[in-house]
Amino acid sequence: MRTLAEQFFTTAEQQQITQTVRQVEQRTAGEIVPMVVSRSHSYPEAELTGALALAGPMALAAAHGLAALFWWPGETLWLFLAGLAVFVPLARLLLRRMPSLLRLFLWPERVEEEVARAALSHFYSQGIQATRDSTGVLIYISVLERRVCILGDRGINARLGAQVWQDGVDRLVAGIRAQTSCATLCALIEEIGALLATHFPARADDRNELDDLMIVDSATSGRGLLVS
Repeated sequence: MRTLAEQFFTTAEQQQITQTVRQVEQRTAGEIVPMVVSRSHSYPEAELTGALALAGPMALAAAHGLAALFWWPGETLWLFLAGLAVFVPLARLLLRRMPSLLRLFLWPERVEEEVARAALSHFYSQGIQATRDSTGVLIYISVLERRVCILGDRGINARLGAQVWQDGVDRLVAGIRAQTSCATLCALIEEIGALLATHFPARADDRNELDDLMIVDSATSGRGLLVS
């Protein structure tokens, strides 16, 4: 079964993004890495809350139904607890298979914190901070949370303000909501590339230091598909 990250862009779109990055990087010493992850955190508390919210009414209905059917009016509480034991695992399985349902139980503040933390972690774990001229840029898309982060290395941040990245985040989020994710991402890559080319033009000995697109299973597993 394909993960959320693997489903986010089609194979043709992945190739288009990769080609756009390669073309842009021919004009600049900067390195741009689009990364798509299925989720930035496992959110166990959201899964448990959602499972209880879904299983509770079902367990209560089952308890009353069985008590009436078998003439056990004094056993409703025990039947309810037994129902929870049955329905909670099933509800958790349902939430794992339906990310859109799990998303209803995520706290926005927790989401913002975890996505920012995961983006920064990937920035360092994938060596984006280790380019020769400190000119790496991470465009991070977390599918479950529907969040985007853009991080630039210190060489770039010294030339470009934080508002540049925020504008890029806002446009990419709008494009994802409008279901033009690939086109919007490619346009953003070209715009970032033009800015990088102004401050960090290509040099004769430039080489491709980072992967051109990364599709990652999750924030914790480290497993993924590198498109380079």
